[in-house]
Amino acid sequence: MELMKSHIKTYGRPQALYSDQHSVFIPNYKIAKDDNVHTQFYRAMNTLDIQLILAKTPQAKGRVERANRTLQDRLVKEMRLNNINNIEQANEFLETF
Repeated sequence: MELMKSHIKTYGRPQALYSDQHSVFIPNYKIAKDDNVHTQFYRAMNTLDIQLILAKTPQAKGRVERANRTLQDRLVKEMRLNNINNIEQANEFLETF
């Protein structure tokens, strides 16, 4: 919520947000019994008339990662491949990652 507040203050209200299906954006339907259950974030975006577009395929999720310049768990995999197992090595590696 704080991130969205900061973004809106800096750049204005977006028409839509394109994201993965994290539980911040949609409720866990295994737990929620009612289809009308929404997260606080969803209700806030709905109040602000900001459409939530949720990625449903692996390709779309990758698009979200690239668009936001995030690699999610890729860093951990790269560190394993480079035999990095302590903080000092990790900090050195981050400079080139």
